[in-house]
Amino acid sequence: MTEHLIDFTALRADLRALNRGSLLIIAERAIELMPAAQLSTLLSDFMRLAGRPVEAGKPPLSLPDEVRAFYEAAMAGKYDEAVAINNQRRQIQSESTDAFIADFDRLLRECVRVSDNLADSTAKASFELLFGLLRHIDEGNDDVLFFADDDGISSIGINWHAILPAYISSLARTSLPDEFGHAVDATIEDFAREDRPYYLAVARNAASDAQRISLDAIVASEK
Repeated sequence: MTEHLIDFTALRADLRALNRGSLLIIAERAIELMPAAQLSTLLSDFMRLAGRPVEAGKPPLSLPDEVRAFYEAAMAGKYDEAVAINNQRRQIQSESTDAFIADFDRLLRECVRVSDNLADSTAKASFELLFGLLRHIDEGNDDVLFFADDDGISSIGINWHAILPAYISSLARTSLPDEFGHAVDATIEDFAREDRPYYLAVARNAASDAQRISLDAIVASEK
């Protein structure tokens, strides 16, 4: 089998063209993927790792607790930082907005990661709290984030093709038929309307017979 080699010169050029927020997300994904023993090689020129030990006896936050803490911090205005707007307004984004997007990306990816391993509603509830934050922003509320353009939540750059199937799968395992149907319908409408047929097919494949009947009835009632 032919191995596809990466053109690192082109890759470096592409990286240098990315904005600060995208580079922050890449950096955070990189440190999650690297073995701890190699982090020093990656970061030692820029920061000291020795001063950041895990506090003994203090367990890490669970996913629901971490998502709840993020939600409450965002709603309290932690990430709401205005920036000056000029003729290049579409390229301007505050450091706080970049931090929000990186945190949001990390938490959504963690929801996806655990969704296959949790039979209870933990992943579903975490997804839905993050979706609730998106809905709050998309309603025009400006107390969470400041966007220099009018793109709203599309500026966050969410990969719905990775997120929604995982959410739908967690819904199917933990929801009653009517809850499943209404949640799928509302989530597709709010975040992925242009790909509605695709995600409805994903939902039907994941659903139980009763859930599928409920979803089909809801979809039929909207025609």
